[in-house]
Amino acid sequence: MSFYDVIIIGAGPAGAAAAKSAAKNGAKVLLIEKHPTIQANKPCGEAVSSRTFETAGIPIRDEFIVNVAYAQVYSPSLKRIDIKEKGFLINKSRFIQELVVHAVENGAEVKVREEVKEAGFDINDKLVKVKTVHGEYKCKVLIGADGYASVVARSFGINEKSEPIPTVQYIMVGKKFRDIDAVRFYVANKWAPKGYAWIFPKNEKMAEVGVGVRGGPAKLFLDKFIQDFKEELGGAQIIDYRGAPVPIGGMINNDVSDGFILIGDAAGTVMPLTGGGIHTCVASGMIAGEVAAKAALEGNNSKERLMEYRRRYDEYWGERIKKSLKAMRVLERLSDEELDELADILVDSDILDLANGLDIKRVALKLLSHPRLAISVAKALLS
Repeated sequence: MSFYDVIIIGAGPAGAAAAKSAAKNGAKVLLIEKHPTIQANKPCGEAVSSRTFETAGIPIRDEFIVNVAYAQVYSPSLKRIDIKEKGFLINKSRFIQELVVHAVENGAEVKVREEVKEAGFDINDKLVKVKTVHGEYKCKVLIGADGYASVVARSFGINEKSEPIPTVQYIMVGKKFRDIDAVRFYVANKWAPKGYAWIFPKNEKMAEVGVGVRGGPAKLFLDKFIQDFKEELGGAQIIDYRGAPVPIGGMINNDVSDGFILIGDAAGTVMPLTGGGIHTCVASGMIAGEVAAKAALEGNNSKERLMEYRRRYDEYWGERIKKSLKAMRVLERLSDEELDELADILVDSDILDLANGLDIKRVALKLLSHPRLAISVAKALLS
């Protein structure tokens, strides 16, 4: 039975970042991935800011960048708010692979096509035992980064899950897409109740088109959205179709135990209002990897020692996720008429503050002067 200081299950953004961070901090690391290759395996708009690269400790290079774009947010009546801050549409698979390259360069081992069957903490030797389809391993600290339907979480008796939103995305080609320097968000109950629809152009002839909804079958709403925008999307060919639940209900409480840390989608480290998780998941991995490595090398894998991860994550990211969740809970109750009214008032900085869990109090105070929205939005944000 092979022994490691830290084992990470799942090589998405969170797991790959954790492997890099743990290896860089001197631990003997194993990264296990059930798929045959290291790549992005769920629908994702793949939009990030430059700060994501800073958090990951990876330089921005052309090979990662598919498009440079700003954002447009549309109300039900197609009132538009332009978000001036530019971001990047990335090749998410290539980004994850680069994190893994950094991990390997620092001594980490990687195993693909290796599905985990179960894991558990042995109270006698204070080690974690991991059983896969191909063998068994032991480690001082296990990091579970195996997504929303986490096998690792179930193995440790963690049944708590962040509320999911079903998402469906097509990759569409064969039409000339407009505004290729803008990613577009459509916020309307008629297209995506309690969620939003999106069009993210990769270039003039390829775009990601998807929806996240909690008010009905996601695929039906996506097909309706495409029909309503048939002037641009009609006749385009679908070359890829993916669906997955995205945890938008905030972070779970029981994400740390003796010898164990749960991160990424498995722990709900996603911005609720946007469903964006690349940056938040990378941040969780970088912190968890460092804490796990240091704890393992110290010989102290107790819950109390590993709680350093949660304290550090909550200090910045956890607070932002809570604020974004509050904003989501308020906005999901609004009618399309109210969403249109809101679009007349908000500017780009307001959208960014609400979506990213930043200064939502400032936005609430701004809305207090509007009688109808003062009750439905402002007071709820301030509560």
